[in-house]
Amino acid sequence: MAVIGQGSRWSPMAQARYQAYTDSGPAIKQWRQQEHDADRPSGLEDYFRAHSLCFACKSTGTYLSPTGWDGEIALYIECGVCGGMGKTSCEA
Repeated sequence: MAVIGQGSRWSPMAQARYQAYTDSGPAIKQWRQQEHDADRPSGLEDYFRAHSLCFACKSTGTYLSPTGWDGEIALYIECGVCGGMGKTSCEA
């Protein structure tokens, strides 16, 4: 089967970061409610910004939409916003 597009397979690191993001749903909801109640910006993007997390890739370091295919296996590229770190600051 031919490779169509570019990228590499979803990495274990991206999976671990994505799982941490999805597991933090209740904490995100609580933070957003707290900020809303205090009349501060409380959107999801505000949460990511306040915690120095990359909103473009949802802190995974990898864009979530496939950029290619290797047969039936989706391929992904590193996030160009955070350079694959999942964060928007120098923190790792």
